[in-house]
Amino acid sequence: MNSIKTQTLRLLVFSGVVFLLIFVLDKVPVTSGLIHEKAYGLYVFITVLSFVLSIGTLFFIKNTDQNVWKGVFMGVMVIRLLFTIAYIAIVLYLGIEDRLLFVINLFVVYLFYMVFEIMGLVSNLRAISKKAE
Repeated sequence: MNSIKTQTLRLLVFSGVVFLLIFVLDKVPVTSGLIHEKAYGLYVFITVLSFVLSIGTLFFIKNTDQNVWKGVFMGVMVIRLLFTIAYIAIVLYLGIEDRLLFVINLFVVYLFYMVFEIMGLVSNLRAISKKAE
């Protein structure tokens, strides 16, 4: 299992790459129309949510039995999805221009973080299965 420091560092680097991607796409004239004006706010939301859930998950896993880990990982994915849907609902309720572009931007960033989490999960499971052998 990755340590909390290692996972935090990986998530920090990954978050920096995602921010850089958003920034570059926003500044390049050809692709600037693909990035919503609120993209940085949604990036901050998803990043903070991922940090909190990642640290909480690692802390919980270090203090529990391996039999409940699958439920924890699935629960965290559902929690992330529910918080993201709630964020979309609140922002759309408060009113925003280019709603479709905002939702598309949010789900692209959401999918980036989901893939990152799944890759981390797969690497952790590989390490655990090698320990068991």
